[in-house]
Amino acid sequence: MTMDISLNILTFTMRKKNPLIALAESLRSILSIVGILLAFSSIAHAQAEDDKDFLLMYFKEEELVVESPTRAQKSITQVAENVTVVTADDIKLMNAHTLADVLNTVTGVQVFLTGGPGSSALAYIQGSGQKHVAVFMDGIPLNNLSDNVTEIGAIPVQNIEKIEIIKGPASSAWGSALGGVINIITKSGTDNASHGVASASYGERNTSDLRLETSGKKDRLGYYVTAGRLQTDGFNGPHHDFSGNNAYTKLSYDLTKDTSALISTGYNKVNRGGSEISTFFINNTVETWSSSLAINSALNQETMFSLSLWHLRQNFENYDYQLSSGVQLINDRYIDDGYGSSAKLTWKHQQHNIVLGADYNSKNLTSNKIADGEKGLRETAFFVNDTISIGHLSMTPGARYDRTNTNGDFTSPSFGVTYKLTNTTLLRAYTAKAFNMPSFADTYGDNLFHVSNPNLKMEEVLSYEAGLETSAVDHLWIKLSFFRHDMKNVITSAATCTTCTTFTSVNAEKEQRQGMEIELKTEPVYHTSLSAGAMFMSAKDPGTGQTMQNVPQRTYDVGLRYDDNSLKALLNGHYIYWNTAPAFNGKYDAFIADLHIAKNLLVNGLAVEAFADIHNIFNSDQYLTDIYKNPGRWVEAGVRYLF
Repeated sequence: MTMDISLNILTFTMRKKNPLIALAESLRSILSIVGILLAFSSIAHAQAEDDKDFLLMYFKEEELVVESPTRAQKSITQVAENVTVVTADDIKLMNAHTLADVLNTVTGVQVFLTGGPGSSALAYIQGSGQKHVAVFMDGIPLNNLSDNVTEIGAIPVQNIEKIEIIKGPASSAWGSALGGVINIITKSGTDNASHGVASASYGERNTSDLRLETSGKKDRLGYYVTAGRLQTDGFNGPHHDFSGNNAYTKLSYDLTKDTSALISTGYNKVNRGGSEISTFFINNTVETWSSSLAINSALNQETMFSLSLWHLRQNFENYDYQLSSGVQLINDRYIDDGYGSSAKLTWKHQQHNIVLGADYNSKNLTSNKIADGEKGLRETAFFVNDTISIGHLSMTPGARYDRTNTNGDFTSPSFGVTYKLTNTTLLRAYTAKAFNMPSFADTYGDNLFHVSNPNLKMEEVLSYEAGLETSAVDHLWIKLSFFRHDMKNVITSAATCTTCTTFTSVNAEKEQRQGMEIELKTEPVYHTSLSAGAMFMSAKDPGTGQTMQNVPQRTYDVGLRYDDNSLKALLNGHYIYWNTAPAFNGKYDAFIADLHIAKNLLVNGLAVEAFADIHNIFNSDQYLTDIYKNPGRWVEAGVRYLF
């Protein structure tokens, strides 16, 4: 499934210098340019509140402050990267079951689905490989060591407060993130009054989703607790069933008026059928435990210090069975166990918002498919960035240095600019160098068909982005984003010899991806608003000019929303032109459209919300390969009780 502008200030010669000295010199080069600009400004004043005024007609307040680009909260009008935010309200209205359902509606994100609710799913961003997309939940890196991917089809969504998606390289803040970042921020108990939600839905093929949430705050202690179960008999045959149980708890405690502690723990276990291929079918089990501890302290009015610790353990088991007899043929096991820490100092002073931080990750992979049965990753990183506001101009220089025990080290610089051209128009520009660490399956994986290659280099990209967003047209918000990603050391498969049936992974290719995104939203008229988005992209081998197959060339998204507080409805349409090789037998000549309706009721004094969903209204086909066809039309309905 695994599928010319030059800036001298971003030219780095790392190999013959001490990495930390080179990192400092790199950042100093960027800041020297900033210093020249600052010399022309005697008065710098914050524009965040004014800058966001023209967006409030189209977005909720929580969408206008983000933390993912620099790992510190700031106005989205100061963000040069292409960022999309999805809120808990959005997730609730679309009645999403898993993270895959949510990301499948985001312009510029392509989700490879393998079936109905709970089925295996992987995310691409602007056509990047799924290995290039880094997924985090409250600072915990979720990508596994074996394939360097996150299985988004198994992640429940009821505990999600917000998802921030960086569409493009993000290594200067997050490390290995060549294609982008999906940053999940979970809910917390912040309201003094206790409240909760109990919900249940049922649909075709014995599909049910049961959830319970409660949260609140008493004196210094805040809490959020949730548990749920999702199950289905599957929509693509007898071996596509799914069952999953999950639980999550987050506690907060105000140690002093300036210092708070957060403790979270989560558990998720899923069992599912994968697919029928030739004479066998696949089942797999994924079991995940996570925990974290964070301390946040305001040292003074301008300075914040944060320290976090995390642990993550993921168990994967894959079973292959003979289709005719049900006899087990293969049993593959992977145990991905790791812990890490992060320290961060944020200083806001006049026109500056400086972030200085360090990360440490230690992970081990135990598997019968890895050379010697066990391999480990040790990674240390330091990062720094500054958001500088000068009137209507905002600049963000940043750099990060990563050192690993497996693939050497890498320095990731970035520089972004936003400029408020008018009260209704914002310009953005961004350039960055980023990397992706080879997966352990590529580096150490040995089996009947694959030979390990411990000499793999990190994949690299040099990226340029530019765009604007405007509401100059009455009642309409428009966002344009242009991008170019020049990749090298791209990892691909190569035969070990001319007559061999075994392959190995090599750094053999370059790739150039360039294109544009367009998004728009209208103001509500009679409680009704329209949203739409499209991505057009060309992916080529720059040496031969040949178009790369199995890389999406264009996507379209459309949404029609009605909301009068009592009645809510959402009609979503999504299309991906996958451009797959003929052998995949893909079919993608039609939209997939879903309708979601929710109605608030008062039953015997109780607040109840009834909802219903029609999935794939037109019973269309939209799949990358015929092994994993999408479900046809199906219906579900349910109720939520708010207490």
